Amino acid sequence: MIRAVVFFLGLAVAVPVHAESISPALTWGGESDVAHWSEFVPPPAAFSLSIAGEASVTTGAALDLRAVIHPVVTGRQPPPVTYLLFGKLPPGATFDASTGWIGGRALETGSHRVWVSATDSTGATETAGVTIVVTQ
Repeated sequence: MIRAVVFFLGLAVAVPVHAESISPALTWGGESDVAHWSEFVPPPAAFSLSIAGEASVTTGAALDLRAVIHPVVTGRQPPPVTYLLFGKLPPGATFDASTGWIGGRALETGSHRVWVSATDSTGATETAGVTIVVTQ
């Protein structure tokens, strides 16, 4: 009997009281709660992103790679964006977060995979990747 009371007491503490806590997609009444979750999903981007420039350079050569945004609607100005870099650049290379430009000089041989992400003022994000190959 004592074990049963302890079991049910433990169960009452472990199980949330409200159905919203159990299923984030549905409320207790079975109505969709998707409207609240859409706040966390960025809207579709009004632009696409690519990386232009040579991705293969010799040691000591200057890098000139640019993250280029392309408007989805022709004739529309691309929105102002901020850039982030993911991955590891070759030693000597630099990244300008305000323009999406990868520059500097590649000082060591190797293969380096990097991604540049652009986010506009609405929160929409696009990402483009490139492999920078540095040879002798």
